Amino acid sequence: MNCRKCGDRGYLIEMGDETAVAKVCPCRSPCPKCADTGWWMELVDGRPISKPCDCRHLRRHVSRYNDTGIPARMHRCKLENFEDKGGTQGEVKAHLKLFRQAFRPGNRGFLLWGPPGTGKTHLACALLTYFTLERGYTARFQDFFHLLSDLKAAYALNRSEDAILGPLVDVDILVIDELGKGRATEWEISVLDQLVSRRYNAQKTILATTNFDVTDATPGPDTPIARLVDRVDSRIYSRLREMCDFHQVDGPDWRKRG
Repeated sequence: MNCRKCGDRGYLIEMGDETAVAKVCPCRSPCPKCADTGWWMELVDGRPISKPCDCRHLRRHVSRYNDTGIPARMHRCKLENFEDKGGTQGEVKAHLKLFRQAFRPGNRGFLLWGPPGTGKTHLACALLTYFTLERGYTARFQDFFHLLSDLKAAYALNRSEDAILGPLVDVDILVIDELGKGRATEWEISVLDQLVSRRYNAQKTILATTNFDVTDATPGPDTPIARLVDRVDSRIYSRLREMCDFHQVDGPDWRKRG
């Protein structure tokens, strides 16, 4: 078809008000095979048989991407356009390409850690884009601080925690962005513990990012950043260690230009 808009992928991604939005490319809509009905007719032994059209897969994948909640500013993120500016960025990018190729739901995930501005969220969103639109998996992107806000809003409306946490447990892949962000109160820790524990018990994949140190070094006066284990509790940290490979993303802060 050689579509210049979508590169024959069949979908386009745009920046919405708060989240990135995918849509079926005009080159695939209306579907030339079924006219967007989702079904087409085939003659078998002279009798018309209704069959599902392949375009249903594309529309389902687009819908799953739109359910993910990837931030609007991350709508262009792909592994292929992630710039290696130094440090460990190129090494991590290469590793995630292999992770993407071999991934199946339930596989061991990863946790990207390092200073702000090194591309951790870009990498996580790039994988969610691929897994939803190309592989059709269900996924959610969840900023931990926003999760806490959503729970407080739910309480105000007399809604249960499960109305918020349930969808995060059920999806094939969950990204927890800014892990450890917040005030590390007892309530915040209990929310994270419930989410991680439920996905752990269900053998569901977690991908995560954090600005905190994940090494086991004893903090001292010259320690540059706080430790994640001190922000999320040792029980949660232990389960994350079992569920995820930890990768340091180090290098120049891409937000600092000029």
